[in-house]
Amino acid sequence: MKKSERIFKKLKQARLVALLNPKSAEECVDTYEICEKLEIILEIAFRSEHALGGIKAILDKYPTALILAGTVMTRRQAEQAIEAGIAGVVSADYIPEVIDICVREDVMGIPGGLSDVGKQLVQKAEGYGCSFEELKKNYPYQWVYKLFPAFSGRIANIDLAKAWRGPFKDLTVVYTGGMTLETLKQATQKDPQGIFCASVLAKHIDDPEKMKAEINRWKEALKPDSALKKEKPIPEKPIAPIQMPKIVTFGEMMVRLSPPKGVRLQQAKKFDIHFGGAEANVAVSLAQFGMHACFISAFPNNDLGDNALGTLKRFGVDTQFIVRKGKRMGIYFLEHGHGSRPSKVIYDRAYTAVSELNPEDVDWERALDGARWFHWTGITPALSDSLLATLRNGLEMAKKKGITVSADLNFRKKLWSEENVRDVMTSLMPYVDVLIGNEEDPTQVFGIQPVGTDFESGKLNIEGYKKLTKELMDRFGFKKVAITLRESISASENFWSACLFDGEKFIQGPRYHVQIVDRVGTGDAFAAGLIYSLLQGKKEREALSFAVAAACLKHSIWGDFNIVSVEEVERLAGGDTTGRVQR
Repeated sequence: MKKSERIFKKLKQARLVALLNPKSAEECVDTYEICEKLEIILEIAFRSEHALGGIKAILDKYPTALILAGTVMTRRQAEQAIEAGIAGVVSADYIPEVIDICVREDVMGIPGGLSDVGKQLVQKAEGYGCSFEELKKNYPYQWVYKLFPAFSGRIANIDLAKAWRGPFKDLTVVYTGGMTLETLKQATQKDPQGIFCASVLAKHIDDPEKMKAEINRWKEALKPDSALKKEKPIPEKPIAPIQMPKIVTFGEMMVRLSPPKGVRLQQAKKFDIHFGGAEANVAVSLAQFGMHACFISAFPNNDLGDNALGTLKRFGVDTQFIVRKGKRMGIYFLEHGHGSRPSKVIYDRAYTAVSELNPEDVDWERALDGARWFHWTGITPALSDSLLATLRNGLEMAKKKGITVSADLNFRKKLWSEENVRDVMTSLMPYVDVLIGNEEDPTQVFGIQPVGTDFESGKLNIEGYKKLTKELMDRFGFKKVAITLRESISASENFWSACLFDGEKFIQGPRYHVQIVDRVGTGDAFAAGLIYSLLQGKKEREALSFAVAAACLKHSIWGDFNIVSVEEVERLAGGDTTGRVQR
């Protein structure tokens, strides 16, 4: 019996997977030994530089070990994991090139998400040259999908599994993302035979007895006669407490079409579709952190608009103030860069629903009721005069209510000129408490140049940004200024950091060396991380570290949205990538 068959059988029996983001190869071995003794499966996240070494260390010591490689996002990572002797490959999204490798090598492939279950099964069946029924019968370890995120902020997505099993009978579903002992109760009621993956099962590896106790609590919860199962059924309601801070974001959500990596727009024959947009990305990230995130925009009243609305709802975003009007959504075409070839974006966003919003379309009094924070970006006022007027009304209401306002400069030269942006953005700065920008934005928007920095070569002078943030503070009176700092080695490899000035202290955040899967939305992930941290009362240094770590993780995730939990970010921010972070 091949490894994939054996681990699939073990998964069905154990029903628990401990997800480890290792700090060392030795930690992988220690975690495996505990998991094996307690008869659960270990999944090692490839986002760690120690993952491959840890897998090899386990298999050197235990040649018959059955382990999963997790967060596998590229063809090369899949090849490395399989060459090392992994029994199965798990991805955070449906990535066709990873499925290709899994089918070619006949190794269990478990892609994840909320909507691509059929696509990956079709690709697997085509790869094996068989029908669906033959795939399910002859390769049951490929008749599987990961529901991710199972719980997202205030929304439970677990009912999707039942819908999938209509057309794909007996599909094995692995639930992950937002899994805790509390959410396990609800999930097992919906799917008594489900498989559940959680990082909390490996969280206490530094204290083996505590880790064993946590695993045993989860095992007990899965038993048919468990006390947890005897409790009164949990009503279907939002998971996150409603008293969490409310953050409102305002802007455009677009359709993103991108050819597969390595394919240029001029030769593309197929496109992956995602939704995204700066302010929507921030709202989704905040919802993953358990915040009450409310997104305001306009969607056309058609099937595409319904899809966009449903996508936000699935990720836990409050959509009650989205206006349904207009005839179309904006579209952007993204060609992913690689190596020395940069990424390329083509916009098709004229006459979109959001650009036709008028001040009377948004009831800012109601929309901002109870809000603690209002976030917007420099993209929004660039789209139309009426949208600028609508935004200004929102800013005035936010100030009237004493709501903290943040703005991400987000300069887009394809939307407006430096002369025009300077006049408009300068007029809006009196409303802003927290200013966010990337390393080039202050120069392009306000003409403030960081001394000693060369954008073209990617060489940044931190002392220049110390002076730049102070000049911004002196000119506009912000409470805080945060600048993300990207040093580009190539389109595939960057250094990533940020700095923050609060009027007294200038703080430089941690510096990460990132290998890029998808960099779109990293600035928005940073903004969301900063907003969350400050609302949670974190000190400036801790808040900056959290925001930088959140954005670092976004580089590893396909699509515009940063689908990570607070726990994952805190683990990275706590220094869980020894050798990669330079402080």
